[in-house]
Amino acid sequence: MSHKKIVQLISTNSLIAATNIAVFSKAFLGFSLFTGTALTMSTAWFTVLASAFSFTYLNKKILTPTSTYSIIANKIGSLDDCVSVFEQAIQNGDVFDKDIIKNLDQLKRFKRKRNIIRNILLQKFSQEELSYKKFDSVLNDVESIMYLNMQSILNKIAAFDVEEYEALQKKGFPKEEVSEEKMNIYNEYIDFVKKATIMNEEILLKLDKILFEVSKYNSLEDGEVKELPAIIEMDELIKNAKLYK
Repeated sequence: MSHKKIVQLISTNSLIAATNIAVFSKAFLGFSLFTGTALTMSTAWFTVLASAFSFTYLNKKILTPTSTYSIIANKIGSLDDCVSVFEQAIQNGDVFDKDIIKNLDQLKRFKRKRNIIRNILLQKFSQEELSYKKFDSVLNDVESIMYLNMQSILNKIAAFDVEEYEALQKKGFPKEEVSEEKMNIYNEYIDFVKKATIMNEEILLKLDKILFEVSKYNSLEDGEVKELPAIIEMDELIKNAKLYK
């Protein structure tokens, strides 16, 4: 069980217990189920029933693993959706938590850099100029690649049996339970997520270079834009990323 879930369980059950102590303890309200006014007895019964429901429902919700796959099937359609799913997926276990945190940071950085580049472009070019359209086309391609990359990462996380892996990890991956082939499959999942995360970082680095190029020139022809080192590097990265998928 993850540290976050342990904290949630302790917090939830402590709150339920504290509520009952406040209502029934003579040091506080001192209500009773069978004596007192109609108001105090109804409050006492409501507290008991609400506590029982809360204990059952909330503990079950915390202890039941969230299905990342079902979240992906229902919610992914954009980079913003990826942020939402990553934030939920991080509760499922510890195997991919560091990579998920990195991807969340990468998504925020990408959106920030994209917006800055577009704002600078609009200061230097009109939307009708070929130079603007070329830069904007590259940004759209980058966003598409980032989206596909994030989606692939989430699909791998969803398909990975975190609970089984962590249970075997605690045992030290005993050979009688984990064949070499099964271990290789586990490692392929983990390596894919790490490599895809590294690719995202490369994309962000290329965006930094494009941002520098954009801020450096006041005017550029379409042909000159295509020859900019940062644009050439990004075009190459996009091509490789599409082949990688």
